Amino acid sequence: MSIIDFLKKNYVDIPELIANDKLESGAYIYLNPFNYFYLREQLGTIKDCKYSSDGFYLVSILNAFLPTDFKFRRQSFDMTSLAPLVFEHAQKKGLSVFVAGGKPGEPEVFRRKMTAHYPHVQWAGQVDGFKDDEEIIHAVTNSQADIVLLGLGNIKQERVAVSLHKQHQAVYFTCGAFVSQTASAKDLKYYPDWINKYNLRWLYRFFKESHVIKRVVKYYLAFLVLFFKDLKRG
Repeated sequence: MSIIDFLKKNYVDIPELIANDKLESGAYIYLNPFNYFYLREQLGTIKDCKYSSDGFYLVSILNAFLPTDFKFRRQSFDMTSLAPLVFEHAQKKGLSVFVAGGKPGEPEVFRRKMTAHYPHVQWAGQVDGFKDDEEIIHAVTNSQADIVLLGLGNIKQERVAVSLHKQHQAVYFTCGAFVSQTASAKDLKYYPDWINKYNLRWLYRFFKESHVIKRVVKYYLAFLVLFFKDLKRG
């Protein structure tokens, strides 16, 4: 399997799966220009993972240059996209949720905030993202959670999601900085309303999270070059 084959065959529309009650156990990772470099080298490991697209930059490129029978759309794990759907689904189905991510103390703050808005969610536990892989995996498997959020940062969260999927049947979502963003936000809103209205989340993160600028400068153009090379190879 090539990375292009993976992109064509393993894309899923998570809102559609939830709406049709077809969200099955497995690892659901998101793709962005940064982790693309890692994922294309780990095809044997991630071949059973499903993925969604994070951000309009990547969605626009995939829709423009990757011929498929469907349209890619932005599916970010935050409160402007997938998170409310997943938590509402958990409440409705009585599914337990485990959260892994953020700095020490942030998962507890995250849980309190989410509980205030989704009081009927059953929590299976939490652990911060600074623990090593094995400690996180052990905590998750012991919890017997139905849904697991992995906000461990790119590469680590994909690696842990794959390992967990092999050991315990559950729905695993990688969610990037969602745990930290929610813990630090007022209420649940990390992005101001006008930022969401004009789709300027990327610009907002430039000012709030300095590492994002470095990542964009270093990887986004390089991703485009590499993507076109992979596309040519097929």
